[in-house]
Amino acid sequence: MTTLDSQTVIDAMLRGVMIAGVNRAVFKGGKVLSMKTVQEGAMLGASGLAYDVAVRPVVKQVLPALPLPHGK
Repeated sequence: MTTLDSQTVIDAMLRGVMIAGVNRAVFKGGKVLSMKTVQEGAMLGASGLAYDVAVRPVVKQVLPALPLPHGK
């Protein structure tokens, strides 16, 4: 289970900023280091953190209980 300690929050935010920077450099063009990149990164980081805290534990509990087709 993911906890909401400061290191987890900082990691999620920095990961979001890195993803936003790469996205801007590769697909959008323009300045990579800008406030727009940081804002997009914060949104990506927050959504990733919410997924890690709220959705991932539920998926890990439910997924093993589901029967797979053909017994695999």
